[in-house]
Amino acid sequence: MTFDDISIGARDLVAGLGAVGRSIAIVSPGSRNTPLALAFAASPVFEDVAIRDERSAGFMALGFAKATGVPAVVVCTSGSAGSHYLPAVVEADQTATPMVVVTADRPVHLRGTFAPQTMDQTNLFGNHAKRFVDVDITGDTRSIGEHAVTEARSGVPGVVHLNVPLDEPLTPPFLTPAAAPSERTGSADPSTPTLGVDLEGRKVVVVVGGFWGREVPSMLASWAEAAGVAVLADPQCRTDHPAFVNGDLLAGAGYFDHRHPETIIRLGHLAPSRALSEWLASTSASQILVNASRLSDPLGTVARTIDTHPHTFLAIPPGFQAETTYRAELVAADALAHSAALTAIDGTFPSEPLVAAELIAGAPDGSVVFVGSSMPIRDVETFTRGRTGVDVIANRGVNGIDGAVSTAVGIASSGVPTIVLCGDITALHDATALAEVQRLDLPVRVVVVNNDGGGIFSFLPQRRTDVIPSDLYERHWGTPHGLSLVDVAAGYGMAARTVTDHGEFRDAIRRPVRPELLEVRTDRTDNVTLHDNVRTAVRAALTEM
Repeated sequence: MTFDDISIGARDLVAGLGAVGRSIAIVSPGSRNTPLALAFAASPVFEDVAIRDERSAGFMALGFAKATGVPAVVVCTSGSAGSHYLPAVVEADQTATPMVVVTADRPVHLRGTFAPQTMDQTNLFGNHAKRFVDVDITGDTRSIGEHAVTEARSGVPGVVHLNVPLDEPLTPPFLTPAAAPSERTGSADPSTPTLGVDLEGRKVVVVVGGFWGREVPSMLASWAEAAGVAVLADPQCRTDHPAFVNGDLLAGAGYFDHRHPETIIRLGHLAPSRALSEWLASTSASQILVNASRLSDPLGTVARTIDTHPHTFLAIPPGFQAETTYRAELVAADALAHSAALTAIDGTFPSEPLVAAELIAGAPDGSVVFVGSSMPIRDVETFTRGRTGVDVIANRGVNGIDGAVSTAVGIASSGVPTIVLCGDITALHDATALAEVQRLDLPVRVVVVNNDGGGIFSFLPQRRTDVIPSDLYERHWGTPHGLSLVDVAAGYGMAARTVTDHGEFRDAIRRPVRPELLEVRTDRTDNVTLHDNVRTAVRAALTEM
């Protein structure tokens, strides 16, 4: 096989992958993927970005697709390189996010021979990929590329893995641009999903979990207004419409124990709130789940499932008018609960709840706030309102702490200023991505709540000294590290500082987003006490209704 054969196949594959429009190709260095890297570099459709760490590259692709709905392509060399995509692939699978993974491979005849940098790359991601294709570089690679990107986006979006065995020579004598893409349009879903039950005049709420696109909050607001229902949405699906109420605060205070709805329409996955999940598990209200081709019912409480994407469901008029008095009562209770929570955290800077509240309130219009797992996403859920003009995105498919900064790099690569709110363990887990923020000069501001360890475990039974001795708890769950994230960021050449003053933090958040890290140091024990005080204050406020 000549390099011309390889080059033509690689360029045709890239042209096929670009047939649906402009995107980004995130290429990690290696020898075996040289023909692929050169084809992407020559493409007029793909922005070619080099990222050293495949794990970080995978999460960058995830963030780009979450922000745009367009699948990014990640490209790596043969051997173990592709296995580093697995955490991002699993998250993409769980959150129905489109992605195309292209792994170069050694020639087929070397499989099973223990040749250097060779492993079995077939079906590398198992059932976390929608489709696996072993690509013959001399075949119809353009069609393979077209089908891959189409499948990644269609139905329930997800991951398509293209494995490309390549023999030498890998170095080209020349380079020519890839063919221009053809225009494609997606086909509409012909089905018309219906609730199938009469909800006219009934007490109805909508509970929404997961990220379904940046346009979904406004669609939700319009649908809820037409139906006369309240919306209990996780932070990724909120807006400032008055129909949106804080399900975490209300459920945590026991509001629904005596004021329960008759029907709950659930869109997508469960929200992060434990209180909300516990209520959904115990309520006698009938539950209808709307979720595209996936039964997301870990509680086992769904009476009926509507197999469609939330976009499709929300685009259709609700066809009923719920009991509006019930919504009015919910909205009034929400106002009391939110006011009590904010009063309880007023003047507590640098507390974790106040950091979350100030960050969402002060983020510049047009920006995205990417929120890390564990306590940050829960604090955003509890202490903030939705804001028109500011989108919240989180990796809540498998709820891991991996790849937070890398995901934000992907979001910012789509042209959107991005602020990260995460804990210290999350930031340390993805510290190498700080170098990419600086190197690519992306509008990414990383806000790290540094409580010197795993703060969320302080809220769990592990923290009880009658369960686990304190020294053992600190070693395995508290995991103090004694590190300054400012020093870590500075080591990567990134502007960084510790913020101790409330006014200084508020001003810093409101400034135009630039590459920088802001560290806020907090105390894990104080954080538990403050959250307990908030719950007590909210419960007291609601008992006065």
